Amino acid sequence: MSPARSAEAASRAAGAAPPRWQGLVAVFATYVQFLLWAQFGFLGLLHQRLSEPNDVRFVMAFMGTAGLVASFTTAAFLGRMAGRRLVVLGLAANAASALLALPAVGFGLLSLAAMLIGASTAVTTVAVAAELGNLLPPRRFGLTVGAGTGLAYFLCNLPPLFTAPPTLQALVVALVCGLAALALGRSNAAPGKVEPLRKGAPLGPWWAGRRGLAGACLALGLLVGLDSAAFAWIQATPSFQQLTWGGGWLKPLLGAVHLLAALAAGALLDRGLVAALLAGAWALFAAAFTLLGLTRGVAEPSFVAGPLYAVGISLYSVVLVVLPASGASARLPARWRAAWIYGLAGWICSALGVGMAQDLGRIPRGALLAAGLGVGAALLWVATARRSAQPGLRLVAAPSLGFLALAVPAALWSFGTSAYRAEARQASALDPGAAVARGREVYLAEGCIHCHSQYVRPEGRDVELWGPFRPLDRHQSPVLIGYRRQGPDLENVGLRRSALWQRLHLEDPRALVPSSRMPSYAHLFRGGDGRGEDLVAYLSSLGRGPEPESASAASGIPLSLGSAVAGHRWFARDCAACHGPDGRGDGPLAEAVRHPALDLGKDRFWFAQGRSEDGSLGASLASIVRHGIPGTPMPGHELLTDAETADLVAYLLTRPGQPAADGLPHPLSETP
Repeated sequence: MSPARSAEAASRAAGAAPPRWQGLVAVFATYVQFLLWAQFGFLGLLHQRLSEPNDVRFVMAFMGTAGLVASFTTAAFLGRMAGRRLVVLGLAANAASALLALPAVGFGLLSLAAMLIGASTAVTTVAVAAELGNLLPPRRFGLTVGAGTGLAYFLCNLPPLFTAPPTLQALVVALVCGLAALALGRSNAAPGKVEPLRKGAPLGPWWAGRRGLAGACLALGLLVGLDSAAFAWIQATPSFQQLTWGGGWLKPLLGAVHLLAALAAGALLDRGLVAALLAGAWALFAAAFTLLGLTRGVAEPSFVAGPLYAVGISLYSVVLVVLPASGASARLPARWRAAWIYGLAGWICSALGVGMAQDLGRIPRGALLAAGLGVGAALLWVATARRSAQPGLRLVAAPSLGFLALAVPAALWSFGTSAYRAEARQASALDPGAAVARGREVYLAEGCIHCHSQYVRPEGRDVELWGPFRPLDRHQSPVLIGYRRQGPDLENVGLRRSALWQRLHLEDPRALVPSSRMPSYAHLFRGGDGRGEDLVAYLSSLGRGPEPESASAASGIPLSLGSAVAGHRWFARDCAACHGPDGRGDGPLAEAVRHPALDLGKDRFWFAQGRSEDGSLGASLASIVRHGIPGTPMPGHELLTDAETADLVAYLLTRPGQPAADGLPHPLSETP
C-alpha cells in the first residue's frame, strides 16, 4: 500500500471525515444515469426501434425485474466486499450498459439491454446509499446529497441534452459514469468494510428498526408511484409535456427550480425534518396534478403547476437517497435498508404507477387522495415507535398530524364535489360545442397527433383518399397538422366515418381494421368517464363545413379485371366484422351497428343507386367500397388498391340475389 493510501486508511480508522466531493460525485453520477438514460433516453430508443406498444411494456418489465433482483443481490454482496468497490463497479456497469444498448435492434437484444440497465442501476443505487456514510462527512450531510441530486436534475434539463437523440444521451451518461468511476476508484481512500452512518447524521433514531423501514417504504413507495404515473402520462402526451417540461428557456429554468428545491430539502434534512418533506412532496403533487388536469387526463394550462411538480420531485428525491443510509444498525444495516426501499418503493411501486397511467389515462383523484392518507399514516406510525425520543416524536408527529388534518377535509371536499362535477358534465353535454372542445383536449392528451395528421395536401392522392383540401387554420392553438402520418389523415374524418364507427374503432381498433397498430382506448368509455364520447364528438366534427359532404367517385378502376375469389379474401379481412363471413349481416359487430344494409343477400343494393357518373352498378359499388356511405356506419376503405377494389366488387356481384352486371363473370359457385 502506498504511503498516501496508508495515511488515509489510518485517518479513517481514527475517525477523520472523508472528502465531501466523493459522495457528491457518486450521487450526481447515479442520478444522471437514472434520469437521462434509464428513465428517459432508453425509453425513447425503444419507441424508435419497436413498433408494438406492448413490446415496449415487456422490455421495460424486464428492466424492472432485473432491477428488483439486483437490489437484493447487491445487498448480499455488500456483506462480503467493500462498498466503495461495488460503487465503482456499478458506475462502470452503468457506462457499459448505456453503450451496449446502442447497437441493440429487435425485441430480444433490447430486452437483454434493458435487463443490463436495470441491474446496473440497482447495483449503483443500493451501493451508493449503503456506502454514503463512508463517502460523506456527517456535517451538512443532507445538503451535500441535495447538491448532487439537484445538479443532476439541472444538467438533465439543459435543452441540448433533454432534446438530444437517445444515442447522444447514452454517450453523455457513459462519459459521466465512467469519469465518476475513475475518480472514485483512484481516490486515496482505502475501501473498508461497510459501516453504519456516523454519529451526527441528519436523521434521528425514530427511523431505525423495522417500523421505520416499513414506514419509509410505504411513504416513499406512494410518492414514487404517483411520480412514475405522472411521468409516464406526461411523456406520452405532448400537451402535458409543454406544461411540465416546458420548452426553450423554460427547461433550464425548471432545472434551476429542481436544484434550489433539492438544496432546500437537504438543508431541512440536516435538521431532521423528514416527515415535513414527505408530506410536503405529496401536497405539491396533489396541487400540481390537479392544476394540470392529470386527474382527468385533459391538459389544463397552469403557470405554477410545472414548478410545483418539480419542487415535489426534488423534495422526495433527496429523502430517497438519505433515508436508506440513516438509522442503520447492526441488526438492520444500511445495505438492507437500501435494498428494501429501492426494491419495493423504487422498482415495484414505479411499475404500478406506470401501469395505472397507461391503463386509466389519468391519475384518479381517489388514488391521489388515498396516497396522501397513506403517506400521513406511515409518518404517524413511525412517530409512535417504541424507542422514539421526545424531540424526535415532535419532529415526526407534528407534521404527520398536521398533514392528516389537511388531507382528511380535502378528501371529504373532493368526494363531495365529484357529484357536482358529474352533473356539470351532463349539463355541458347538451352543448355540442362544449363536447367538441373537450374532445379536442382529449385528442391532444392521448397523443393522437403522433400518428394522425389533419392536413389534406392539395397535390398527389390526398384529395382522392381523404376528401376535400382545406386551407390550414393557423389560428388554432396548437395547430394540429400532426407529427407524421402513420395512420389515416383525419381532417375530414367526420365526412368519412360515423360516430358509431368511431366509437367501435376506439374501443377495439383491430375488430374493424385487422392490420391496425392503434392501441385500444376503451378506458375512455368506462365508468361514465365521458372522455370517450367527447373524443367521438370532436372526430365527428372534423370536415363538417360549407363543403359538400360527398366523396369523389372511384373512376378509372379496371373493374373488368376483378377476381371474385380474391375479393372473397378481402371481404373476410375488411368487411366480415359487420357484414358476416357470407354477407348475411351477422358479423360480430352487427348487433352494435344494426343497419338493414348489412345484409348483402337482398334483391338489390339500394344504397348503390346514383353513386357513379355512368350509373353502372359496378362503379357505384366501387365508390362505396372506396369511400363509404356518409350518414351511415359504412366506412370507406381508402387504402385499398384499384385491383383489390375491383376484386371486392366482383365478389359483391356474386352475392345471392344480385344480377350479373356490367358484364362481370361469377366465378364463385353461388348462382345469382
